Amino acid sequence: MKHSAFLLIALAMLLPACLAAVLPTCYYTYDQIHTQLQGWQQAHSDIARMVIIGYSELEDIPIYAMQISDNVNVAEDEPALLFVGQVHAEEVLGVQITMNNISEILANRYQQPYAQWISQLDMWFVPTANPEGHNVVTSNMDISYRKNKRDNNNNGIFDFLPQTGYDIDGVDINRNFNFNWVHGDTLMQGGGLEVYDYYRGPSPMSESENQAIKTLCDQKKFIYSICWHSSRTGNFSEKVYYPFNWKEIRPSPDLSHAAAIAQGVGAQIIKQDGTGPYEVYPNLSRKGAYHDWMYQQYGTIAMLVECGTRDIQPDSLLMMNTVQRCRNGVYWLLNRALMFSTSVPSSSMLKGRTLVGPDPTQAEVIIEQHNAAWFQPRTSYASTGNYYRPLATGQYTVRARKKGYHDTVIYNVNVYNGAWTTLDLGLSPKPAATLSGIVRSGTQPLAARIIIGDVFPDTLFVNGQYAYYGYSGEYPIQIYAEGYYPYLGTITLNEGANYTEYNLSPTTTVFAENWENGVSGWEIEGPWVRQNQLSASGYAITDSWGGNGFYDMNCNVWIKTSSPIYIPAGENVMLYFDSHLYTEWTFDPARVEVSLNGTDWQEIWTKSGLWDSWRKEFIPLGNFAGQSIYLRFRLSDQSNDDELTDPGWTIDNIRIISGMASSNADNSSPAVLSALYPNYPNPFNPSTTISFSLANQQFASLKIYNLKGQVVKTLLNSDLDKGNHKAVWNGTDDSGHKVGSGIYLYRLEAGDYRQSHKMVLMK
Repeated sequence: MKHSAFLLIALAMLLPACLAAVLPTCYYTYDQIHTQLQGWQQAHSDIARMVIIGYSELEDIPIYAMQISDNVNVAEDEPALLFVGQVHAEEVLGVQITMNNISEILANRYQQPYAQWISQLDMWFVPTANPEGHNVVTSNMDISYRKNKRDNNNNGIFDFLPQTGYDIDGVDINRNFNFNWVHGDTLMQGGGLEVYDYYRGPSPMSESENQAIKTLCDQKKFIYSICWHSSRTGNFSEKVYYPFNWKEIRPSPDLSHAAAIAQGVGAQIIKQDGTGPYEVYPNLSRKGAYHDWMYQQYGTIAMLVECGTRDIQPDSLLMMNTVQRCRNGVYWLLNRALMFSTSVPSSSMLKGRTLVGPDPTQAEVIIEQHNAAWFQPRTSYASTGNYYRPLATGQYTVRARKKGYHDTVIYNVNVYNGAWTTLDLGLSPKPAATLSGIVRSGTQPLAARIIIGDVFPDTLFVNGQYAYYGYSGEYPIQIYAEGYYPYLGTITLNEGANYTEYNLSPTTTVFAENWENGVSGWEIEGPWVRQNQLSASGYAITDSWGGNGFYDMNCNVWIKTSSPIYIPAGENVMLYFDSHLYTEWTFDPARVEVSLNGTDWQEIWTKSGLWDSWRKEFIPLGNFAGQSIYLRFRLSDQSNDDELTDPGWTIDNIRIISGMASSNADNSSPAVLSALYPNYPNPFNPSTTISFSLANQQFASLKIYNLKGQVVKTLLNSDLDKGNHKAVWNGTDDSGHKVGSGIYLYRLEAGDYRQSHKMVLMK
């Protein structure tokens, strides 16, 4: 293995100490894991299946999972559990625990409760999610290594030191998940010798190991999970963590139920010194970690178990003793997931199917009393419509939601301790409706962005003519074209064909600020900074650019115009601006306020949460026609003694404009044909969305080409339904390898329709 010069010098100095740093031979190597999984699959092919769920980031090493279930080759969509043995390379005890779990279940497949688990559950085991780092440790290259092997400095050399810390290359996989990724460590964040060890990665979910876990979880929708860790310092040893109560002031909606599950697991695992069971705590910090991400993304009760003591790589006797003690926690959780168990109280569970008539369909299932704005949709299985929701005893309101269907809401659903409640949720479809027309100014077609809907918004980037396939009902609609007065309103789609033309007038600018010439004309309270690293174009102003990059707790910061702005009478007047917002949901609002005297302020817009892509926000100012106003943009941390802060608010391209926008509906006009829309974003990195509409159900292909006309990636090549479709390209070719920066073409072929557009990948 090559090393840079300074690392060779450091290695020579450390050589005497490093010669003793050897991993005991009792630990599985990657090759041994692979061979053993293959052997188990061959011996138990009816219930055990080895699956490649993805590949490592740098070296494309397969990441293996073992699925154990009856009818293992059939998608039965039973309650699913996931056990991840290792994400941190040096923490090898979890690999041993996971492999032992597989071995014991298969060896005792005809005994109880093993046979019950196989019959009723869908069990998944990932011995290592970090094969690159695992190889570094098991080869004795560096038994203190923690991360994968991403080449952070792009020098083509694996830069590491065979001691704790100072491993320049690599990403901490348990800091790379996209929920709270921003709070993880940067590459050289201070902290003793570990200035590199907790590096969160260049972007959320940048690592292929994290993407592999997500791909599996998207498919299986696990109800429970354990991810094994070990504490190198001993400060967190022999503990179970569950999601979450950040800073002990912000509990998750399912905190009490998650605590009960974690307590059950922890109570089964006795500490190494025999003084009692593992301690159990909610996660208190936000760091892009697996267990919080699993909860936010899928509703999974996911636990991080710190197994063993500070001796994280013990000899074979102590290793096996630790494996046996930790195994009890796994078995308790498996028993807990059963419908009936003689060993432990079975879980209180809400289950059922989402249906359209007698047929299963995938839909979002919302438990209103345990819902949050920042949840990702928790959906049922696509093939069977099955859903499972572990819940404590109580009475709940349950909502099923799916695009194109009316919400189904069931009140007063009782869930009882130690029992499963079955509730099927039938959905009623909305009649299909099409909307077509043209966006123009006078007779000139306009390039425009159209957003239709709120709960399930659709965005079209059009060149004048548009086609939209949706469902009957009333929806908000927003149409924006650069330099023209936007249209904000509602549209009623009747069953069948609808046709509407939108006529936008050129605007008259009443007020404009793009920050290109400084901040004169504004009064500023707080650490606002004009910068061009994060902007919609050129420069933008940010409330918390300095310090640690987050707004201060208990802050109340603002910018306001120094002079009043006259709002013309007799005209349509609107304020709009580009906003990039990341604050704590519901607690830390960003506001736009208006004052007639510069002292007394009226709120006209507010928003909080994670909106960290550039969005245009529109605010009509008709109520202030004929008056002079001051504008104020304000961010405040509303919770007293609230230690939870986020990256804050960035504002760009503030405009007050006047003009006209109108619509003209004519339902007798025919619908337009298929349409391929410009991709968004463009340029892009790492991914972009391509939207298109089909006039009929038909075979369609969507392919990416390079400028030589060679096919790079086939995104779609199948029969598709009539209506709107989207495909995401993540900058990889058909072999899964990342392609270089440059111009690419994407082409839609559907029947007689042929259309291509250009896009730019920038890295």
